[in-house]
Amino acid sequence: MYDYEVMVEHPTIALSRTFTYTSSKPVQPGCRVFVPFGPQKLTGLVIKPAQNPDTPRKKIKEILKVLDDQPVLDQEQMDLAARMAYQTVSPMMAMIHVMLPNALDARTTKPEFAYEFWVRKAEQTAKSMQTDQIVPIEGQPALMAEASADGQTSQPAAGSRKKLTPLLEETLQAMPEEMTLKAAKEQFSDYRINSLVKQGFLIKEKRILNHGTLPRRPLQPWPELNVYQKNALEAIHQAQQQVVLLHGVTGSGKTEVFFHLAKEALDKGKQVLILVPEISLTPMMEERIASRFDVDVYACHSRLSDSEMVSVWKNLEQAGPCIVIGTRKSVFLPLRNLGLIIMDEEHDTSYKQDKAPRYHARDAAMLRAKAHECKLILASATPSLDSYARAMKGVYGLAEIPVRASGHDARIRLVDLKRAQTYCNYSSDLIQGVTKRLALEQKSMILLNRRGYLPTVRCQACHEFLRCPECNVPLSYHKGEHALVCHVCGKRYPMVDTCPYCGSGPLSHTGQGTERLEEESAALFPTARIVRMDHDTTRTKGAHGRLLAEFAQNGDILMGTQMIAKGLDYHDITLCGILSIDSILSRPDYLASERAYQLAEQAAGRSGRGDKPGEVIIQTFNPDHFVLQCILRHAYKAFFRREMSFRHAGNYPPYVYLATVIIRHEDPERAYAKALEVKAGLEKENLEVLGPAEITLRARQSRYRLIIKSKEDGHLIDALWKCALWFEKNASKCRMDINVHPMNLEE
Repeated sequence: MYDYEVMVEHPTIALSRTFTYTSSKPVQPGCRVFVPFGPQKLTGLVIKPAQNPDTPRKKIKEILKVLDDQPVLDQEQMDLAARMAYQTVSPMMAMIHVMLPNALDARTTKPEFAYEFWVRKAEQTAKSMQTDQIVPIEGQPALMAEASADGQTSQPAAGSRKKLTPLLEETLQAMPEEMTLKAAKEQFSDYRINSLVKQGFLIKEKRILNHGTLPRRPLQPWPELNVYQKNALEAIHQAQQQVVLLHGVTGSGKTEVFFHLAKEALDKGKQVLILVPEISLTPMMEERIASRFDVDVYACHSRLSDSEMVSVWKNLEQAGPCIVIGTRKSVFLPLRNLGLIIMDEEHDTSYKQDKAPRYHARDAAMLRAKAHECKLILASATPSLDSYARAMKGVYGLAEIPVRASGHDARIRLVDLKRAQTYCNYSSDLIQGVTKRLALEQKSMILLNRRGYLPTVRCQACHEFLRCPECNVPLSYHKGEHALVCHVCGKRYPMVDTCPYCGSGPLSHTGQGTERLEEESAALFPTARIVRMDHDTTRTKGAHGRLLAEFAQNGDILMGTQMIAKGLDYHDITLCGILSIDSILSRPDYLASERAYQLAEQAAGRSGRGDKPGEVIIQTFNPDHFVLQCILRHAYKAFFRREMSFRHAGNYPPYVYLATVIIRHEDPERAYAKALEVKAGLEKENLEVLGPAEITLRARQSRYRLIIKSKEDGHLIDALWKCALWFEKNASKCRMDINVHPMNLEE
């Protein structure tokens, strides 16, 4: 018998440890198993062989079933899961669920694969194929040709082939060694391909669909790096630190530095992982990478189906030198030979998962870089204050590109809305700017960081907003659906004509979102072709790429939320209008100034990236605000110094480590009382605790938030683990959400 330490899937955090089980046959660590756990049968993951288990032999239960022939996670990935679970105060199995594709999740017994048919020339040797990706056709062996009517394979013995007709001979000569059956029939016709298969000159096979590998494109020449890019590349080479911050102003050519680093890693036979914060950034980055590198390029993001994701995962388990570009979860992919990790737009909040386990991709990337002894490049035009402060202290290496590749910055203007005339949220200056670009056949970009048609609906009699009964936040009106939508829980409600609180009417619409802005912009600029990008227009698969292609080919105005503010590289955008900066600056969050600076500076960087000069118009009621004055001068370092002084005075990161704890219950008094108990316990651990503060309802539950501060990260996390274990025993039907190193403070 063989004994193993097994991590069992259980939501209780106190049970986030291994249990000893036995098996009559050997099981590899990293394989999923079914095990008895009390009266239940649960899924578990084999962690390692058990050496001299403490459990008495008669109490060690036997593994019921082994679900995998091969491990779904290797040792490095299991170590990563354990470390990330500790950092996020989460059960290890919760991290494993996040890491694995749904089709390989510990709760799933059978992965779902998608298949396609291929044809290959009969002369091609079987050993040149990846046999583990080929499955039998109707019971025949994996590499056997399609069976004929008498049950024999259609591949004839050597020397017994019939002579081909000139047409079929021409087809066979023109075909590559292998290609998909669909592509072959489209290029050469059903008749020709079927005839060649029937006569045994082609062999038809059913393979797992190779999702994720991007089609090869004609290779483009590599431009010469300018002196600033060369200096940044050399600084990265010389840096002794494993993590290097690449701070380059928008349009400075950071991507070219990435590409040179990637080429160096690939030339050494290594793999490269490029992380981007948004799906909207992947189509453009995919195109650029595929046209520069003659290697397999994989794309990985949440819009892939389950079968597509598991196909990428399985391909990468055995991949050679390659490039992977993906969003947050891509940091967990089974890359066995990493030589470089690049985290583009490292400041972006999308890298932090907003539901448990609340991990940050940067933390996982650091652990993977350490395990593979490779460089991690954190890149941004507006680095997070945490990262820049670490670079200043020498914890990270630092490379900087201080000027745009074009040699000129976009001109920035602040329009004071207290004095300017406006129409449909456009100032007269912005209207004139867009009109001028339309006349010159140049493109404009308009950023409004809110979506929906009319974000809020209000009663004119009692002045009450229509609110979500679940979350108690104002509902947004979406004209396309003629519905009221909660942007917290996502629930939709039918539009009403009378106030649900006082029964009066009519109801008035206040505020403006991207949908209404699009409609009013169409009235202002009737000849303009407007492309809108926000959460609503990009829900469907491939929508980001289609909309960006539409804008590149025919669009005049690109309009949208923050997803258009970063990473886009269109040389014919010469005007950027920013309409919503004050709403960010007014948020009750210590990160408000940093978020406003990053969004405005990133959006401004989309204008004037080519030969034509760019202009940025920022509309505000407070043009004297220090953040806007820093943006006006592209003065990141001045902003950094000023904001750091505020952080120091308020005792906020990066001067302390931060966590939030939210206690929730249907009864506000019980939630508040439990929050006070939690606060008392944390203060006994010598932590500074702010609150409890009441924040918005969520799912009809009252919520109270505590903010916890500590000078030592390890002490903070250890105290939160004690808190979580205590809470499980003393919850009194309350619920608790822990967020270590939050990227925003919930309201």
